[in-house]
Amino acid sequence: MSLFTRKEKTVAGLIGVDIGAGGIKVVELVPDKSRLRLATYGYSDKKSPGAGGTPLIDDPKKAAAILVEIIKQAKIKSVNANAALPSQHVFHAVVTIPQPRDAKTDLKPIIESQVKKLLPMPIDEMIIDSMVIDKHLLPVELSKESGASDQGSGNKKDQELKTKGDKHIRVLISGAPKKLVAKYVEIFKLAKLNLTSLETEAFALIRSLVGKDKARIMIVDIGYERTNLSIIDQGIPYLHRSIKAGGADVTKMIAKQMGVSLEQAEQTKLDLAISTSQGEIPPVLQEAMMPILHEIKYALELYAQQSFHDNSSVEKIIITGGSAHLPQIDPFLTKALNINVYIGDPWARIATPEGIKPLINEIGPRFSVATGLAMKLMKEDKK
Repeated sequence: MSLFTRKEKTVAGLIGVDIGAGGIKVVELVPDKSRLRLATYGYSDKKSPGAGGTPLIDDPKKAAAILVEIIKQAKIKSVNANAALPSQHVFHAVVTIPQPRDAKTDLKPIIESQVKKLLPMPIDEMIIDSMVIDKHLLPVELSKESGASDQGSGNKKDQELKTKGDKHIRVLISGAPKKLVAKYVEIFKLAKLNLTSLETEAFALIRSLVGKDKARIMIVDIGYERTNLSIIDQGIPYLHRSIKAGGADVTKMIAKQMGVSLEQAEQTKLDLAISTSQGEIPPVLQEAMMPILHEIKYALELYAQQSFHDNSSVEKIIITGGSAHLPQIDPFLTKALNINVYIGDPWARIATPEGIKPLINEIGPRFSVATGLAMKLMKEDKK
């Protein structure tokens, strides 16, 4: 599901580019027999915690210059790139429309009439992408043309639930401001890269962390400034939440409690992330995690109340992002939520060199989005 797609000549590899508040992460994957192999990776961190300033996405020249330098230092050879829009700027919704009676039905105006009521801005100022979830309720010819999901037909119980009474079909909607998309296009043009696709972070994370797992899973991506939550059911992201709480808040909390500068606190946080300490979560981290814990609980309650699924509870939670490796966060959340919580491994579905595994395992959660973006190469190859 892409908000922006451009067909380019097939090349050996694909670059996944994650432009976030904490810097830029880049992963290059190349085909290796029946799977993908990590060719190289690179990143540029935000130099000064709490420094503020203009977000990279709002300064295309600066973002492009950083991206070019990463590509140079990492010796990236591919020129085709896939990028993701930040979750807080993307509109997500699941809408229902009447089941079309025949293949001649044009779904676009029907979908747009529903979406207009929900969008945060006029529809002509946004790029909208839709994907039919209930493929089994579409006429055969129409299902081929509508971007219907192969994953959305679900199990027998799920199908019975969705076909009770008047038949409606569920449609997954994603939308982004045209001005935001234009900024990404400019960045990649300045960096002399082919931006072949621009999609949502949720689909990138599904590729890298969920794969073919059909369980109901929550992904918690703890970024530098924000934490994004998605609930995935049979490979479809049904619920999205984004809050202003992340690794930067942990840094500020450490600085406040220890009476040190933000730079010193950031280093302390990094030291904690690579430590192998056991036992209870440090009190400073527990306090910093409380807003995220409350949001997870709220998202779980929202999902349970939604009417477009069978109300089954989330089976497990995957945490990722730069702060996922902070000590004892996963057992802390497991105990607080009574749901198994795991640290996501974006390298699990790709081939990686043996000699660098300890290093990439340490930094893996930071590259989950970038890796998932590059993994779209496998999907494109199969077309």
